[in-house]
Amino acid sequence: MIKQFIGLDIGGTKCAVVLAKVDRGIQIIDRISFATADQHGPEKTIARLMDTIDMILDKNGRSMAQITAIGISCGGPLDSRQGMILSPPNLPGWINIPLPKMMSERFGVPAFLQNDANACALVEWKLGAAKGMSDMIFLTMGTGMGAGVIIEGKLLRGHNDMGAEVGHLRLMEQGPVGFGKAGSFEGFTSGGGIAIQARSFTQELVSAGTLPEWTKDGHRPEELDARLMAEYAKKGNPDAVRFFCGIGKMLGRGLALLVDAFNPQMIVIGSIFVRCEELLRPSMEEELKKEAIPYSLEGLSIVPAQTGEAIGDLASIMVALHGLGIDPLAETGEHDTAVMTHLDQLMQRYPQLLPARDSIAAAYGILRDCFESGNKLLVAGNGGSSADSDHIVGELMKGFYLKRPLDEEKRSRLAEAFKGYATGAEDLLQGALPAISLSSHTALMTAFMNDVDPQLVMAQQVIGYARPGDALLALSTSGNARNVNIAAKTASALGMHVIGLTGESGGALKDSCEICICVPGRMPAEVQELHLPVYHTLCAMLESKFFT
Repeated sequence: MIKQFIGLDIGGTKCAVVLAKVDRGIQIIDRISFATADQHGPEKTIARLMDTIDMILDKNGRSMAQITAIGISCGGPLDSRQGMILSPPNLPGWINIPLPKMMSERFGVPAFLQNDANACALVEWKLGAAKGMSDMIFLTMGTGMGAGVIIEGKLLRGHNDMGAEVGHLRLMEQGPVGFGKAGSFEGFTSGGGIAIQARSFTQELVSAGTLPEWTKDGHRPEELDARLMAEYAKKGNPDAVRFFCGIGKMLGRGLALLVDAFNPQMIVIGSIFVRCEELLRPSMEEELKKEAIPYSLEGLSIVPAQTGEAIGDLASIMVALHGLGIDPLAETGEHDTAVMTHLDQLMQRYPQLLPARDSIAAAYGILRDCFESGNKLLVAGNGGSSADSDHIVGELMKGFYLKRPLDEEKRSRLAEAFKGYATGAEDLLQGALPAISLSSHTALMTAFMNDVDPQLVMAQQVIGYARPGDALLALSTSGNARNVNIAAKTASALGMHVIGLTGESGGALKDSCEICICVPGRMPAEVQELHLPVYHTLCAMLESKFFT
């Protein structure tokens, strides 16, 4: 049965109550919001939240009997383990509030609490830009500079939930105040800090005898903020462009500390970075190269958040899923219970693959949807990975664990066609999932390699086979096989889904994939030994889905 959840997104300005279902992702059914300040303290706000839960259920014809759990996303400090809101600065009077317990007692379902930045990190990790990554950092870059950190597939919280409070890091001895500290990362890069710097910058220009364009246009100092300054910078105003270069430099300096400390695969940045990436990125990257360990920058991606304005709603639901240990991509309804057993067994047999669990589940979801839509799978690899490609096709195109008898209509049609020629063959033929190994066509490959370019031989086959909605499974132990990478880029450009299966670094391939399964190991043999149980599990999951 598809699970349904209630989410509470509690902020200093507004609160939202969200109703959602989880079935191959999080689908928001409805939301109701109200102003936090209008409630005058925690007691009235909590009462309003409870009333709104009743309201949203009644409005959508639901009852609490249909709700699995409640997730609560709220600013810290808080104790997610004990379920206690401690004393958020944006929620005056909210001191030692056991909100999950209060919600559980009122509604009779489990309730979970999480720092809002951590909750947003879970969203971008599971559903957004960092989907499939095992090591990532999410930065809010909004009113403040909050962070959520995923390390080796686990959310970093610290012993009292104060882990990853990166806004408090000091970048310079003097500077704008953020998080109660002058010269902090939050002071230099948050919305509040940028507004302070915009006013100081304007005053410096005026003192030097230069009247900036925004002042000429009549904007008062209190109107200067990141959004207004960005408007001028995007129109090419040189003063505003220079201003954002300075912000980008400090952003890069703060990111360098995080890169050195956590060595992430990806850093996802929200809010201001989403709107102003082109203004911030050049100076940010320049400063990163100066300050960070060069080796740690290899393969690192810094990208804007993907989930947009919905991230707060999704985050509140994700808190409940995380509390229950549910993967939103793997939770696909009652028929997939047996399917996920294969994944659970893989984790038991190979615990070193735990960091890759979510990416394996996500890869299964892509392949399931591909075959459900009547599309096909292409598989590409060299050497041992070429042999693995053939192996995968073999498991998909015939019975693996199951016999896969054809359906009655197909058997009847074949029996008529085979009459007097191959009687009974319809009982021996099996159901298949359409898959093609791109390294199996010797005549085509050798001709194209001799006549055109060996590096493009797999891309040429993608050109011939690809249809939008098809999938490509690209295997490379290093992630750097050039012909496989070119095939992956070709497939993506033609509307195919691309899944990578690589070693722990991911190499260049991870940047070309929708999902990249990175298994531990650096030597080809080590990686290939773990690729085998991974693709066997994917094949078993798909067989259970389509032939049980």
